[in-house]
Amino acid sequence: MEHKNDYSVLVYFPNDKKPKRWTYVDKLNGFGMFLNKSHPTWLYMNVYNRRTRDFMKQFKNGNFIPAYID
Repeated sequence: MEHKNDYSVLVYFPNDKKPKRWTYVDKLNGFGMFLNKSHPTWLYMNVYNRRTRDFMKQFKNGNFIPAYID
């Protein structure tokens, strides 16, 4: 199965009331590395199927993030 921008992600930060949204996310582990570098205070992210908008999984900062969710 080809993975191409399968995910939309909402990322929550300590002092923000609204999460930040990224719509076209390809590899989740690469996105986690981007967050750690550019936004190191992120708390957790909710991952959604971009096409159906179904919730898939939540990842907390510091936990293992796979490239793809099956």
